[in-house]
Amino acid sequence: MRLGMHYISKGGLLATVVASATALTLQVQGQQTYSGANRTTTSSSDASTTSSSSDRAAAKFVKEAARDNETEISLAQVGAQKAQNAELKSFCQKLQQDHMQANKDLQPLITKYNVNAEESRSEKREVNKFEKEDAGAKFDQQLATELLKGHQKDIAKFEKASTQIQETDVRQYIDKMLPTLRNHFQQAQTVARTVGVDESTISSTVKKTPGAVGGTADELSTQQGTGSKDLRENAPPSKP
Repeated sequence: MRLGMHYISKGGLLATVVASATALTLQVQGQQTYSGANRTTTSSSDASTTSSSSDRAAAKFVKEAARDNETEISLAQVGAQKAQNAELKSFCQKLQQDHMQANKDLQPLITKYNVNAEESRSEKREVNKFEKEDAGAKFDQQLATELLKGHQKDIAKFEKASTQIQETDVRQYIDKMLPTLRNHFQQAQTVARTVGVDESTISSTVKKTPGAVGGTADELSTQQGTGSKDLRENAPPSKP
């Protein structure tokens, strides 16, 4: 009788061990399943964060590009009305046309990213300063300098954005506008020299521009890139 009881006790112990082992296995499997699901959730969260960050960068660029276009248009309007130098006046008229078209091309992106394209207060103050300035040689030199520096900053923004922004539609706009901005920058150098802007000011601005084509009037004949033919034709005579 004791042997029977001893046998039953061993059987009960075995059953307990088996049950415990099964429970432990199920617990481990559950932890592994939860861990895998958690990794999947985390990956999805990371992807969402990356996408959101990319969208914000694209929206910021579109907003700045639209505002820069508006500022160039406003400055060019003032220049077209008040500039005394014929080349500066003609350049301002071209800037009006090109940047109005640029904003037209940008409109779908402005709508997509829901950005406010209105000029900032500082940009409006800059335009107002030229509106209040008396026409004359000083006005022409100041405006030509501002247009030169403005396009230098625009090119730098576009170059930086081209390496950081992934959205295809924004990159297409960047690729389309960069040659136009470089063309404007080259012409701005010629106009600045024509109205008498100091060569050191022009050179220092050119050096800040990534991949910019610059140089003195004597070197314009060797320049390459968009608009170089126009620059050669419009360059002022070389000093003896």
